Amino acid sequence: MPLSCECSDDSDWFYEPPNDYSKLDTKRCRKCSSCRERILVGALVLKMRCWRYPGYDTIEEKIYGEGSEVPMAYRYLCERCGDLYLSLSELGFCMSIDEDMRDLVRDYAAMQETQRGRARALKSA
Repeated sequence: MPLSCECSDDSDWFYEPPNDYSKLDTKRCRKCSSCRERILVGALVLKMRCWRYPGYDTIEEKIYGEGSEVPMAYRYLCERCGDLYLSLSELGFCMSIDEDMRDLVRDYAAMQETQRGRARALKSA
């Protein structure tokens, strides 16, 4: 999912946006959901609680109830990807944490360059 100003609810799973950084307090390293690089224990991360909806007429639906949310494993963003995520979300963009944040920032820069080019073209016309 590229950069978008509209958030959709048609995803198989969803996450709670983090408030602030925390230290990775697991027993083992984790991978960044965005860039897939290894995050060392004790490093600063954005920790995101994730959920999904149970499938129709499944054991999960019977356990959790119809329309309820099934907890999933936490997802993590390394400090670099976390900074980019927070910056893009501050600008009002919706994005998936599985997208490479560096690519999304490149997309944003390209959009800005296109807008600047249009503004220059209008000024010179």
